[in-house]
Amino acid sequence: METDATYIRTWQPVFIPGLLQTPEYTKALTQANPEVLDEAAADEIVKVRQERRRVFEESGARFAAVVWEPALTDPMPSPRVHREELGHLMKMARQPNMTIQVLPHGEWAAARVAPAFVALSYANEASPEVIVQDTMVNSVILEDHEDMAGYLHAFEALRSAALTPDQSIAFIRKAMNGIAVENEEA
Repeated sequence: METDATYIRTWQPVFIPGLLQTPEYTKALTQANPEVLDEAAADEIVKVRQERRRVFEESGARFAAVVWEPALTDPMPSPRVHREELGHLMKMARQPNMTIQVLPHGEWAAARVAPAFVALSYANEASPEVIVQDTMVNSVILEDHEDMAGYLHAFEALRSAALTPDQSIAFIRKAMNGIAVENEEA
């Protein structure tokens, strides 16, 4: 579904959106997962996520993300991985087909308008045709237009409450520069 999308919108209050994750960040998420994964399974998750990212980057599809501040600033087990992920996010935010906005921590009410979701549009349609929500064991796909309208309104409310794209890049840079890595073991 994601491969054929021409416009992807995502709201993520806890994680960096999957299409923007570095391999090391994805690996850190698999290691923090309460479900015990063997090394091969974790490596396969990283491989699949990176292939999805590669296909997306080559597609030229439009992408808009609103990410809540704690997903960017809460400490990670590896400050090096954290800095690299934020650096990658800044690089992606400068792409002409990307809009990445940070929802400030203080925008508590806006952060609760909807759970994390991805809205997919096809054939240059502005309106989403599918909403996807990930659960612990699968993805829920919504295709009812009345249900999707609420998510589109939620996304617009989130974008309105978020920092502008330029302010968001500056915020991410400041957060990245505030992460010390000198004492981290390799």
